[in-house]
Amino acid sequence: MEAESARTHKTGLWVGAVVTAAAAIFFPRVQGIREDGDSWWRLATFLLPQDREGLLLVPLVILITIALFALVGRLAWADPGARNRPATVGFVCALLGFVGVLAFFLSAPIILGGLGVTLGVEGWRRRGAEGRGALAAAAIVVGAAAFAVGASIWVFAEELSI
Repeated sequence: MEAESARTHKTGLWVGAVVTAAAAIFFPRVQGIREDGDSWWRLATFLLPQDREGLLLVPLVILITIALFALVGRLAWADPGARNRPATVGFVCALLGFVGVLAFFLSAPIILGGLGVTLGVEGWRRRGAEGRGALAAAAIVVGAAAFAVGASIWVFAEELSI
């Protein structure tokens, strides 16, 4: 029963990875559609590369996202010391999401913010037994903010350019 519960909760890590990878591709596509004046129906195929740059960047962004969740996320998730490592690692990833604004073209704030939120949610779930609930909440809030900043850069890039 305990192994099944751990497996069910680990599913949250992979759901977070898929949602984050999709968002890291979706928001740049929104910017591209706005910039080119294309039909919004092109969002229906946002996972398919639309140009030569996309042929390289779409798989790269997906691989980076999955690799980060697989390496960092799984290490944080497996917390044998019951110190609520997901809360701590989630908060660090969320903060790095803001630093990632410098590499927004790889969707770093979206990816790191998504990882921060995912680990923060797991940390929040563990807060009763392992503590660090405030840190988990901070990981969720800061990660969501980094995610939103990264998405906003893509969506409003045209208005932000000088």
